[in-house]
Amino acid sequence: MQTPNHQHFNLLELKPIRALVLWSGFPYIFQALLLLLFIALIALSWNDFAPQSVNDKLYAKTHLVNLTVWGIWWPLMVWLAVLFGRIWCTVCPLELVNNLSERLGRRIGIHQRKLGKWLVSGVFILIFYATIQMLIAGMHLHRVPAYTSIFLIFMIATAFITGLLFENRAYCRGFCAVGLLLKAYGRGGMVAVRPESSDVCHDCGEKWCIKHEYKHKLDARSCPTLLEPTTLDNNRDCLVCTQCIKACQPNNMQLQLRAPYSSQDGRESEASWPMLLFIMLLSGFVTLELCTESPVAKSIFLWPVDTLMSQISIAGIGGWLEGIWALIIFPLLLWSLLGGINMLMKGASSMTDAWRNMAFSIVIIIAAGHMSKGLAKFTSWGGFFPDALRDPSGRETVQAMTANPNLLPAPLLAFPTVTTIALGLVGIAIFYAVREARLAHVDTYKAQIPSIGLLAGLFSIIILSWF
Repeated sequence: MQTPNHQHFNLLELKPIRALVLWSGFPYIFQALLLLLFIALIALSWNDFAPQSVNDKLYAKTHLVNLTVWGIWWPLMVWLAVLFGRIWCTVCPLELVNNLSERLGRRIGIHQRKLGKWLVSGVFILIFYATIQMLIAGMHLHRVPAYTSIFLIFMIATAFITGLLFENRAYCRGFCAVGLLLKAYGRGGMVAVRPESSDVCHDCGEKWCIKHEYKHKLDARSCPTLLEPTTLDNNRDCLVCTQCIKACQPNNMQLQLRAPYSSQDGRESEASWPMLLFIMLLSGFVTLELCTESPVAKSIFLWPVDTLMSQISIAGIGGWLEGIWALIIFPLLLWSLLGGINMLMKGASSMTDAWRNMAFSIVIIIAAGHMSKGLAKFTSWGGFFPDALRDPSGRETVQAMTANPNLLPAPLLAFPTVTTIALGLVGIAIFYAVREARLAHVDTYKAQIPSIGLLAGLFSIIILSWF
């Protein structure tokens, strides 16, 4: 008989949460409302460019759409993923678009294909995310409302088209721009769908949560992501859609609140190549993002790019070179150093083995850095929100603030407070990174500690430069 697990709390024991989760309108009503918000944001930002003679970064803060998407939603999604797993996926409007278009495709007779292994592995997502980051560096995608509207349209269109052509929640599994980020950061999330008793699942003859006849139901359907809810032991792919909870007739599936990086979860000893390359790319991007909060740190980090730019006279390529440096060259240098240290400590016999072994512990440090940047960004951008609600286009606001800098709102938190919180996040991340390394590589985890400490130290130095 299975021993009762007292290391979690079943959120379904709270009557309001249970009623919400079991309601047939959940999560659809929330997805529909957010889809309407997305459409409104597209309309507000369509063909909208910054006025002449104003700073595009300031305009991004004053424009309601860019402020909402890049200053609030994006940082919030990082925090939600790290703390609560793929909880954003529960209410994501793009899943609703994909769901409805998949049903439409079946109704009109389109032969819907299964996703190939390379798509499921995240290859397209890796390319898509890298492209977004290059566009942010080279074209300031995140500062131009018109570009943001195109970005939102592209995501909605991709969700719709993949639903027509592929089956089984294809967009979320193989095309979502942040799919790998949510997998990487959400692994240790404190909210998880798990069975209460494996014995009950074993004895269940119907297996409602994976029953083929329930596959196309609108509510209480079998797992749309093709997972085995009865044997879930990680948060990597579960979208917390709660369909298996509704479908389970023995009432055995739970929505658990647990400690971070639960010791009961399974661990992968090494990252897949798409996930490894994504984490490497992410390490460079987050380092650059942290440096942008400090002029000194930014000048040091971008010194190779600035040096190169001083030797050439090609206009308009500075941002693209920054992207290449931050997303490709710097990560390769950084991970060569981290991997070399791991090999010297006899943690791996080759550089690629060292990289793949370290990826899931190193990403915890990266996540802490990303959360720190998100907090700093929200703190500096959040104060613009009242003015953005009053003047959604931001034109009057940005011109007034350009003429009179005294009108700029104060940060929501003092920067010393933000810095202190950020250092605390890195410190907590060190603990969990070492713990994850030990749980996945009990014999060689000590070889990862210097690399974990080096990256955490680098981030800490950059954060200290924010003062």
